[in-house]
Amino acid sequence: MNAEDILKGLMEEVIVKGNEIWTKFDSSKLKNIMKKLHDSGIQRVITISGVDVAEGIDVIYHMEHEGTVINLRTTLPKEKPEIDTITGIFPGADLFERELMEMLGVTVNGHPNPKRLFLAEQSPKNPLRRS
Repeated sequence: MNAEDILKGLMEEVIVKGNEIWTKFDSSKLKNIMKKLHDSGIQRVITISGVDVAEGIDVIYHMEHEGTVINLRTTLPKEKPEIDTITGIFPGADLFERELMEMLGVTVNGHPNPKRLFLAEQSPKNPLRRS
C-alpha cells in the first residue's frame, strides 16, 4: 500500500505535491496515528521540526515511505505546548523530541530521557520561541 492510500484512511485531508504528502492532525490522536502508520509499513522518521507561529507551536513529523516524504503537522497552544512521545513506536524520534523540548519548550509526555541535548544549563530557555 502506498503512503497516500495509508493516510487517506486516517486523515480528513491529504494534500499531495509531487513526492510529498502534507496533512494536519489533532495532537490528541498522535499515538494512534503513528501506531497505524507503523503497522502499515511506514518505518522511518526523517526528523521532527518545530516552528513558533502566530497560532501556536507547529510540530511537523517528517517521515518516508517508498520514496514519498510524509509531513504530518499539528499545532500546540503556546501557553502549554505538550504532546506525547512516539519513541515507543519509532525509537529514532528520541533526539528529535529532545530538541523540541530544549529549543521550543514543548513538553513531550512520557519521553524516556528528557535531558538537555545541545545547550548548557545556564543557557536561555526556549531559544527558538518568538516570545
